[in-house]
Amino acid sequence: MTKTDDHEQNQTIIDQFSKQAVPFANKPGHLDSIETLVFMSGAASDDEVLDVACWPGAVACAFAKSAKHVTGIDITPEMIKQAKLLQNETGLENITWHTGNVVPLPYPDESFSVVLTRYSFHHF
Repeated sequence: MTKTDDHEQNQTIIDQFSKQAVPFANKPGHLDSIETLVFMSGAASDDEVLDVACWPGAVACAFAKSAKHVTGIDITPEMIKQAKLLQNETGLENITWHTGNVVPLPYPDESFSVVLTRYSFHHF
């Protein structure tokens, strides 16, 4: 893909997922397996967690209950807005949100002990 193609693809993703941010944040079915995901990851109180393409933050917030710190990144500003609202509702203070492209990840190697993504791998 050319840089123009990449930009157009990213803009399509942002446009489409901006429309889905609020409905996705409020859909209870998406919350069903999160606790299992946290448990299966083995995340502990000393872990630095990265949630790639974090959507409206439900997974990141769940991990923040047991991890040292969680970083959520998503290309869609509206998803990050919803994630911040959820963080405020839950009173979690150990989460940082970034709006940006995840290809490539904008973090140095070995910045995180747990890296995950949910509902998004097919976009990469």
